[in-house]
Amino acid sequence: MMVNKIKTFYVRNERHLNTAAFLLGFIWDNLTLTRVDLLYDNLVLTSYLVIAGAGIIIYNAYDSGRFQNRFISKISPWLSLVIQFAFGGLFSGYIIFYSRSASLASSWPFILFLLALFFGNELFKRRYSKLVFQISIFFIASFSYAIFSVPVLIKKMNAGVFVISGILSLLLVFALVTVLRKFSPERVSKSFKPMLFSVLGLFVLFNVSYFTNIIPPIPLSLKEINVFHDIKRAPDGNYSVMFEESPWYIPLQDISHTFRRVGSERVYVFSSVFAPTDLTVTLYHEWSYFDDKQGRWIAMNRIPFPITGGQSGGYRGYSYKEQLFSGYWRVDVLTERGQLVGRVRFKVTTVEKSPKLTEGTR
Repeated sequence: MMVNKIKTFYVRNERHLNTAAFLLGFIWDNLTLTRVDLLYDNLVLTSYLVIAGAGIIIYNAYDSGRFQNRFISKISPWLSLVIQFAFGGLFSGYIIFYSRSASLASSWPFILFLLALFFGNELFKRRYSKLVFQISIFFIASFSYAIFSVPVLIKKMNAGVFVISGILSLLLVFALVTVLRKFSPERVSKSFKPMLFSVLGLFVLFNVSYFTNIIPPIPLSLKEINVFHDIKRAPDGNYSVMFEESPWYIPLQDISHTFRRVGSERVYVFSSVFAPTDLTVTLYHEWSYFDDKQGRWIAMNRIPFPITGGQSGGYRGYSYKEQLFSGYWRVDVLTERGQLVGRVRFKVTTVEKSPKLTEGTR
């Protein structure tokens, strides 16, 4: 009786309840999912994957005439909703983690892809009854998770680790399809070729996106990058910095990106990059200037510095250049493969009198 009342209430208010659950789930994930290397965060995402996989198995087995018991019969109308909920939770978490790692200058197509999956999750409701769609979404979810979880486990981040992530995702989907074949052989046989083409197509798409640097360099994420007039290491291990304050009319920016230089004053760029505990990787500061005649950015040099993960505030490092000529400059934080972690653009102008500087700590 109670189940019927709940079902009736849900049918009447389905649209509003789904919208509320959608918003509350995303807000909850933003508040609770903080670091890709924390046990809680990984348990949450892993549980979503397990729920999605189990839901796909039970849904197709029941629909094929198996698992015909009283309990499964009662929950069967809700199975597609459970699968939808699990995938929604996964893509919500992925948007949070990938957007923290992404520089929109290069990674916006992948972030847009995740946003389309997340916001389109409600529109996909009817498609969750189709096995090909279920397996395709499951592969996207498992590969997206492996991309940052495998580097956290191996403590390395390179192309080889990405390839391992892809192979593990294929094996996971193969295991899921193998189990499905036992409980729903007719449905798997009927959908096998479309599933194969879909998964292999997605596998190629992920690899092309990675090797063209569209996928963000997760699990790295930029905490800060700014331009300073001076940087000194303090006795307590922090950095003492001197900078020009940003004009009041530029919101959400406390440090000016117009560097007023006196003589041959050094220009410092400071960056802070988060990496998971014990992950060691070499990053680069690439200094470039904008050539007005050619209409493009010209890279001058790359300054390498190794970082070791584990610091919540990010691993801090800086580089500097002397005798920069006036004009527009930028410094990119890059991985060894050239993936863009972060970027700061600034304008260098030469003045006779030193500007007012503010002292801070980083």
